[in-house]
Amino acid sequence: MKKKAIIFLLALCTIFAHAQDLHFSMYNLSPLSLNPANTGNYNGDWRVMGNYRNQWREIQNAYNTFSFGGDMNFYPMNQNVAGGLYIMNDKSGGNLKVTKIYGSVALHKKIFGFKLSAGIQPGVVIKTLNINSHTFPNQLNWNTGSFDNSLPNNETFTSEKARYFDLNSGFVVSRRFGKIEPEIGGSFFHMNLPKETFYGASNRLTMRQIYYANIRYYINDKVAIVPNTVVNFTTKANDWIVGMNLEYTLSKNAYFENKVFGGFVWRDGVKRISDAAVFNVGVKYNHYTIGFSYDVNVSRLKTATSYKGAFEVALIYTAKNTRLIKKQIPCDRY
Repeated sequence: MKKKAIIFLLALCTIFAHAQDLHFSMYNLSPLSLNPANTGNYNGDWRVMGNYRNQWREIQNAYNTFSFGGDMNFYPMNQNVAGGLYIMNDKSGGNLKVTKIYGSVALHKKIFGFKLSAGIQPGVVIKTLNINSHTFPNQLNWNTGSFDNSLPNNETFTSEKARYFDLNSGFVVSRRFGKIEPEIGGSFFHMNLPKETFYGASNRLTMRQIYYANIRYYINDKVAIVPNTVVNFTTKANDWIVGMNLEYTLSKNAYFENKVFGGFVWRDGVKRISDAAVFNVGVKYNHYTIGFSYDVNVSRLKTATSYKGAFEVALIYTAKNTRLIKKQIPCDRY
């Protein structure tokens, strides 16, 4: 009964709350969901990526999220333009299913040593809910003391499917100054304020904003530390992540920098509502980058989850860059 009640509450939160957008703790390894401007923002011709997140297994896998995407760099008229496709699928709260399909386009320019990127991401979102698989307060059978979904639920659902057009955009700015390489970015989701409802009401999503920054500091040729922070907010809901990664370079060649990395972030609300401590490790070797993370739940839900949060795995394959990026005269000039 306790688990059913928790799952029911999770379903209601996902259906009604404006702030419940899908997310990954290893946001840096899910670049197209973090920011449309990350489309093509890497050293390579093309790449494909996949992510999986399993959250709150202790309460019957409350959230399972998959994503898959790919992007490619193009150079029309010697301009760096990138295009990509991103798909995300999520099952949460029992039987609420969400599928998001986005196309991404970004432009990358270098001005006065700064790399500037801007992107846009139009797409479609489809949400479905099997009403008959859930029970509601009005379906409590007082004679047996249990819920019975054969009883009338007295809810005013007009549809079990919500479909709408969605529009996201973003920017990224970065530059290296000696041993320091800062990057800042911002992304804006639901810019068109789409209508989302199972009740036929005029419920519209408000715009969600993400602002983030990281500074890669190269201690030496082998070691770098990367402090990072992300602020995510919409209406009265907010999310704040702060942490640090450590990177160790194993080797370098003309196309790839092979390294291992690991780190820790703390996630809570701007008003200090603790959520999770997240640990991550990974390796980048030639074409492949793979990462693992685990969320230790420290929110009030820890009583039901026994501090067990979410497990994530991410995999990225990046093709080498075949475009000439450096020009050098191979002999002396006289």
